[in-house]
Amino acid sequence: MASFSRDNLQFLPQQGNVQAKVTHNHPRWTFSELLSIYAEFLVVCTHTILYERGLYPEDSFALARKYNFPVRQSRHPAVCEWVRNAISACVEHMRTGEVEKISMVIISPSNMPLERVVFDVSAFPKIPIRDQDRNLPNIELQRSDMEEQFRACVMKLATMSPALGRLPPDCTYTVTIELSDESAAPTGQDSQWIPAEKQPRRQSRISTDLVYSEANLKKPPENGSAPTLKPIRHIYMGPLSFDIWIEESKAKGKLVAN
Repeated sequence: MASFSRDNLQFLPQQGNVQAKVTHNHPRWTFSELLSIYAEFLVVCTHTILYERGLYPEDSFALARKYNFPVRQSRHPAVCEWVRNAISACVEHMRTGEVEKISMVIISPSNMPLERVVFDVSAFPKIPIRDQDRNLPNIELQRSDMEEQFRACVMKLATMSPALGRLPPDCTYTVTIELSDESAAPTGQDSQWIPAEKQPRRQSRISTDLVYSEANLKKPPENGSAPTLKPIRHIYMGPLSFDIWIEESKAKGKLVAN
């Protein structure tokens, strides 16, 4: 699990802005380019959540700028690498069209899921691998429009903490993906994902299929109680359409109250 010691943080010098991998500004895009842009957005969101929810000390983050908005980025190289690897693994599965949701789950010291920030990507088109480097037909998206929508999402995430309240000390986190019903979980020793027991969706939306792991990651146990949902934003941009919301488990209120 991405649990790095707060006592052994090695700070890096102030980092600059997160740089885009795709630099052109014309309105025609390949699916691969859109996935790269979305991966970059997920990385920015993950660092924002880490900062806003206090999962690492405030002074372990550098001030950067992305989407013409001030953002926080972890200074710790191991945290940055873990986030990049986790999001990269998510996007590779998105290429297959099997991913419905990507979530960042905040977990209590007793391994109980407390909050889940959900990115619902089920509306992304399913493009054959062989066609993902070709321009998408009849689709025009301006980079400025994409960045405006991404900025609105990051701004909302950056102001969510007062509504969510405080977390208990020493929480950690992980990244999960939920696959479509017809998809099979990756297997084999080289897989970066650990299958998790699937829960009935009508009982709780805190249910995941796969958990990203660097090593011996444990599956967060399911609480069984329906979570509290807080919508963040609905984005409609053709092939780059998605929803974001936050789920708070019932267990969180009990832990904080104690």
